[in-house]
Amino acid sequence: MARRGSGLRTAIKIVKAIDRANKQAARDAERRRKAIEREEAKAFREQQKKIRQKEREEAKALREYQRLLKEQDREAKRAEKNRIIEEKQEFKNSLNDAQGEYLDRCSERSELRKQYIKQMLR
Repeated sequence: MARRGSGLRTAIKIVKAIDRANKQAARDAERRRKAIEREEAKAFREQQKKIRQKEREEAKALREYQRLLKEQDREAKRAEKNRIIEEKQEFKNSLNDAQGEYLDRCSERSELRKQYIKQMLR
């Protein structure tokens, strides 16, 4: 007949199986924890990347706005300068016209004087 054991070997096998299962569960838990940490780190990096991108876009928009304001200021100064130059030219033109009219009147008066003198001398 076969010898019957005390069950100690069976108990040791069960304890070893439980120990292996615990070790495997601990390794699996550590893998899951590390995977979660990697995912969180990845999400954080992506969030930071989006924040930096948004900041760059805002800075670019601000620079563009400032450039536009500067260009508008330059254009306003240029227009004011051109307006002043145009007013000066108009003043010079009107002064020349007035001087020409004055000379015309002077020559007409001179002619009239000469005619009057000729008539008186006749």
